[in-house]
Amino acid sequence: MAIINIINEFTVKNIDKAVKFYENSFNFEVEETDGNPITWVQMKKGDVIIMLEDYKEVIKEIDKFPIKTNTSNLVKFKYDNIEEVEEIYKNFKKKDIEFFMELKQTEYGTIEFGIFDLDKNMIIVSN
Repeated sequence: MAIINIINEFTVKNIDKAVKFYENSFNFEVEETDGNPITWVQMKKGDVIIMLEDYKEVIKEIDKFPIKTNTSNLVKFKYDNIEEVEEIYKNFKKKDIEFFMELKQTEYGTIEFGIFDLDKNMIIVSN
């Protein structure tokens, strides 16, 4: 047996706002949805997939799921060029986005910055 993929699934308080955030911020597109009203979304950009699920639904499915608090998880969105990272950074600076790390060059040769999404999930954007 082999792992074929690792997909990040974020629990979110408001699925509609979360979808708009990932569409507008990172150009993800909705690929699949579930529920009426929608409680789960799979989004895709190129070969990259993320999932969003309403927190209220997650706690119904997983008895021991923790109380939703600020996350200590860290997800990295890696891009293939510096210019795209810099452009995304500039766009976030124009918006009401909370940064936990400003744009910087790393000791290992990349540039990166870190933001919180609407549910305080930590995202590093890097080349």
